[in-house]
Amino acid sequence: MTGRTTQAVIDRYFELMGRDEDFGICYADDVRWTTFDGYTVVLGSTAVRDYLTGLHHNMPDIRTRPLAYAAGTAYIEGDCADPRSPSTDRIAFCIAYEVADGVITAARCYGSIGFLGPS
Repeated sequence: MTGRTTQAVIDRYFELMGRDEDFGICYADDVRWTTFDGYTVVLGSTAVRDYLTGLHHNMPDIRTRPLAYAAGTAYIEGDCADPRSPSTDRIAFCIAYEVADGVITAARCYGSIGFLGPS
């Protein structure tokens, strides 16, 4: 898989997400989402989509940097406001995506956003 093919998959994923459409179709059936603070693991396309929908709902004022692509991988960095604090504190995160056969097969989230996930 080339970096260009990886970029096409990830760009479609974020386009669907941005339009509130079913971005879960961009996942492999056995996709794995891992959040390393608290080690949350979510398996399966529907479960990961639902988890991320809930997570994003709890992440106010998300800001992201430009994506970085390589063959079979993509990375995005960002931050969001800390809903626990009235200050201007922000919570940083980085997500590493693995892509194969035209779908996202795994995503690993680094940062302290796990507490924002749906219950």
